[in-house]
Amino acid sequence: MSAAAVMERREFLKLTVGASGGLLIGIYLPAARSARAAAPEGVFAPNAFVRIATDGTVSVVVNHSEMGQGVYTSLPMLLADELDADWAKVRFEPAPVDPAYNHPVYGVQMTGGSTSTWSGFDQFRKAGAVARAVLVMAAAQQWNVAAEKCTTASGFVLNSATNARLSYGELAAKAALIKPPAEVPLKNPKDFQLVGKPLKRLDTPEKTNGKAVFGIDVMLPGMLTAVVARGPVFGAKLKTFDSAKAAAVPGVRKVVAVPSGVAVIADGFWAAKRGRDALQIEWDEGAMADFSTRGMREQYAGLAKEAGLDARKEGDAAVALAGAGKKIEAVYEVPYLSHAMMEPLNCVVDLRADRCEVWTGTQFQTGDHMAAAQISGLKPEQVQIHTTLLGGGFGRRANPSADFVAECVHVAKSAGVPVKVIWTREDDMRGGFYRPAYYHALAGCLDANGVPLAWSHHIVGQSIMEGGPFAAFHQERD
Repeated sequence: MSAAAVMERREFLKLTVGASGGLLIGIYLPAARSARAAAPEGVFAPNAFVRIATDGTVSVVVNHSEMGQGVYTSLPMLLADELDADWAKVRFEPAPVDPAYNHPVYGVQMTGGSTSTWSGFDQFRKAGAVARAVLVMAAAQQWNVAAEKCTTASGFVLNSATNARLSYGELAAKAALIKPPAEVPLKNPKDFQLVGKPLKRLDTPEKTNGKAVFGIDVMLPGMLTAVVARGPVFGAKLKTFDSAKAAAVPGVRKVVAVPSGVAVIADGFWAAKRGRDALQIEWDEGAMADFSTRGMREQYAGLAKEAGLDARKEGDAAVALAGAGKKIEAVYEVPYLSHAMMEPLNCVVDLRADRCEVWTGTQFQTGDHMAAAQISGLKPEQVQIHTTLLGGGFGRRANPSADFVAECVHVAKSAGVPVKVIWTREDDMRGGFYRPAYYHALAGCLDANGVPLAWSHHIVGQSIMEGGPFAAFHQERD
């Protein structure tokens, strides 16, 4: 944790992005090269977000992580509505790491800030509308009629003159040969058939019958499990450790130092946990050794009395308060809070000489992909991220250091086999990324009739922007 600082007047991740062909919206990052495979023969894939098979199945590729908020249903709804698809044939799948799936606002592939549905609203509608337009063109060619004579409904293209109809599956192979148009009109919202209607979530059945795969469910042949002993203080460095007792625990295979601490690699979680408990470690606790909540509160209270930066200033509150007859003052504090997701942090890595595969519930595919490539020493195109379902996220699974993914890649380098690193609940409570603590000092005054005359509000806390990688993504407000 860095030292406290007065909250800065900034805009969060204000990026300008462009649209290419009205479909692929985002910023190209050289480190995130294409991971999309070519569509199988006969499968209609007019853009990155939709594939239609010959059996009529519509697969919607979702570029946002599902952590319970419903994007595996809401985003397919948007596309399916413009496509006029049969909802019973709509499926979802998580997107691979690819610039085509970058967040339309943030410019990287990630999920956060309650932005998924509104940021993808036009993106997914356009993807569906383009697919529908090409299917109509394919049907019109087969019937030798003008496209204007064709309509669509529930997964079929209809010939208004002859009442003939062709399913999207029947048209898939022919549509795959047609170049998609760059621009297409979108529906008038009054014509929506799915959007705004109560529909069953697409991910409910597998979450109900136990087939749903979260990160912690991933199992690979020959996989080992690891837990890591991390420093007791943020910024602590490992000095020495004795692994003799840990190595003697049945099931423990290796005990190795990694950048975040000491990893105990074992046949299963319980053996790894018992091995970690047996470790003898000496830490250099560093500059944060004497940090305390009391000291931080005193620091914040002192900073609240300083001028700081102005988020908004009208008139002279200080003068009004100085001459006020009735003055009201209050202090509000919010502490550091753990995100405490239902599913503890976890990651599985299968690292080979020529490839690295990662399975995890992530909110930040771009950052995790880049970290895995850098640590493994492989080219970005040799690294693949498999996004599983997330048992909660709240931003914890999206941080600039990609901590739990980076750590697992380091452990995998020593394991020599596929490995799963699991954080216990206590691990994340003690050593995770928290919602920052903030200190609010307010002062106001009223006139004789109880009408507010002035209001002064000082806010002190740690910026999630300054001093970190996100600093490059924001701009000073004019």
